[in-house]
Amino acid sequence: PDWKERDAPVRTPVKEDKFLYLTENHSIQVPHAFIPKYVRNEGNYLISLSELTRWLGEQAEELGVDIFPGFAASEILYNEQGGVRGVATGDFGLDKAGEPTDQFTRGIELVGNQTVFA
Repeated sequence: PDWKERDAPVRTPVKEDKFLYLTENHSIQVPHAFIPKYVRNEGNYLISLSELTRWLGEQAEELGVDIFPGFAASEILYNEQGGVRGVATGDFGLDKAGEPTDQFTRGIELVGNQTVFA
């Protein structure tokens, strides 16, 4: 609710909408009155998704959330009851054939009370 005070990267309000019906050679603008309100962008903003995601990550980390960007999960880890307890990352330092190189590092298990898949 206080994203403006927290300086979220949301700064460019939408000024107008245009809905066009496209044919092979022409376009016809649909009158605003025929556009349902839930499709209109009134009150919305244009954003950079990468900037917003970076900002949201910073906000989450300030609240104590651990974020691991750049680590692809290769396996879901389950507890004894069948619930998700975390993920395991893939091994690093494998060659094209999947064989370990001198840079090989075993993947790690990331476990926690909450696991978010995105």
